[in-house]
This record gives sequence, C-alpha cells and structure tokens, in this order.
Amino acid sequence: MSLFALSPLAARLTGSDLLATLRTFSAFTRAAARQQAEQRSELLAIAFGTMVDVFARISIWRSVYHGRQHVAGVTEAEMITYALIGATLLSHWDGALIVREIGKAILSGQIGATLMRPVSFPGALFAEQLGPRLLQFGFVCLPVITILSAVYGIAPPASLGHGLLFLVYIVVSTTLLFLIAIFFGLLSFWVLEAHSLEWFMRGLTALLSGGLVPLWFFPPVLGTVAHALPFAWITYHPMACYLGQNDLLESATLLVGGCGWVAALAIVNHLLWRSASRHVTAHGG
Repeated sequence: MSLFALSPLAARLTGSDLLATLRTFSAFTRAAARQQAEQRSELLAIAFGTMVDVFARISIWRSVYHGRQHVAGVTEAEMITYALIGATLLSHWDGALIVREIGKAILSGQIGATLMRPVSFPGALFAEQLGPRLLQFGFVCLPVITILSAVYGIAPPASLGHGLLFLVYIVVSTTLLFLIAIFFGLLSFWVLEAHSLEWFMRGLTALLSGGLVPLWFFPPVLGTVAHALPFAWITYHPMACYLGQNDLLESATLLVGGCGWVAALAIVNHLLWRSASRHVTAHGG
C-alpha cells in the first residue's frame, strides 16, 4: 500500500479512488510550491545561505589539497565537484523539518484531524515538503552551481551512462531523505520529544550520508558500515556514481540497492503510521 494512502479512511479506498488520492497528493505539492514561490525573499536568503555553505566547503577542501594532486585517490577537481553538487542537489534540504512538523502536530493535537483525510499525515508532509524542494532545485541549487562552477570549475559526469544514472540517483536520494525523516518523526508518538529526534537525525545524516566528508575518507570499519546504511544513498553513492568511482554495473547495482531501501523504509513507515493511527484513535488524539 502506498505511503500516501495510509489513513483509516484511505485504507478503504480502491480503484478510481486511488487516482483521486494521487491527485490530492499532487495538489498538496503544487500548493506548497506556489506558497514557496511567493516568498521570494526567503528563496533569496536560502540561495545566499547555500552559496556561503558551498563556498566554505570548497575552501576547506582546497586547503586540504594544497600542494597535493590526489587525496585517497580523488583529485582536487573531483572533490570540488563533490562539494558543489553534493551540497546542493543532494544534501541541501534539511529533512529534520519533517520531524519537527510531526512533533508539533502531536503536541498540538492536530494529528487527530488528519485521520479523516484521503492522504495520510506523513504523505501530506511529504507532498508539502516536496513542492518547495522541487522549486529550490531550479531557483536555488542550479544558480548556485552555475555561479560557483564558473569560479572554481566543475567536473562533468564520468560518462553519459554515469550521468543518466546520477539523475535517477537524485530521485532515490530525495525520496530516501523524506522517508528517513518521516521514520524519525513517527517515532515521536512513542518518544514524545521530537526535538531530540530532530537533532539525532540531523547528526546521523550529516555524518553517514557523506554530505560533509565522503565515505572514502572514513576508517575501514566505519566506512564499511556506512556504505550499507540508507544514509549513504543520500549523497555518497550518487556522487560516487557521478565521478565514476564505480563502474556502470556497480553503480547500477548500488542504485537497485537504494531502491530496495526506499521500499523497505516505505513499508516500515506504513507499519509505524498504522500503529500510530490506532494509538491516536484509541486515545482521542
């Protein structure tokens, strides 16, 4: 069953009603994107903040590579590309915002009203965050990449095949980030303190996704563990594909693994939301 039709009401929907549910999800996404587009000053602030963040990362890596051709088998140009694309198209969005929204809804009691919607509360959050995320791809990420690549340069994909796979990796990366955030947010029903979960998720994502430091710099044991966790598909595996650190077959195999994590987390979130829905129904919100 889709994550976007997990409320008790939606669980009874079949056939053409599923199409209506998808339309509702699309409407949530478009409305959130329009709302974000109207806040031009916020978009400019996000773009400026992203540019400063990427500039700082590139400056750090240029210092690390000072006088060196390679570090861990990676050139300076590749590392700059990793920092530039990884910090914009892949790890720019803060998934912990979903954890915060779920925590607020639980504390305010708003969560009870979501049970009557044809789109579940996690699904609605997904749609509401996806809209601004898609908008920021075009109005924040691409301009930042264009400006900073004109200053520092940017390496192209290792091959056409790697470039095409990378586009699919972006979809998997974004979806996994949403699903991981929803997972931690749903834990608020039992932990009852979303703030700690928010920080815990933010720390894990920053460390294990390779967003700050690529996994090829990790100690062997930690690197082996991090490679297998879903966080690695947020930044590290997509960028390893883009830069040609893996051949096409290995990159495609890893992409299938990322899709497997998407399916697994969708199922886990479905089970968590179903359990949480029963808890809310039993206790009246």
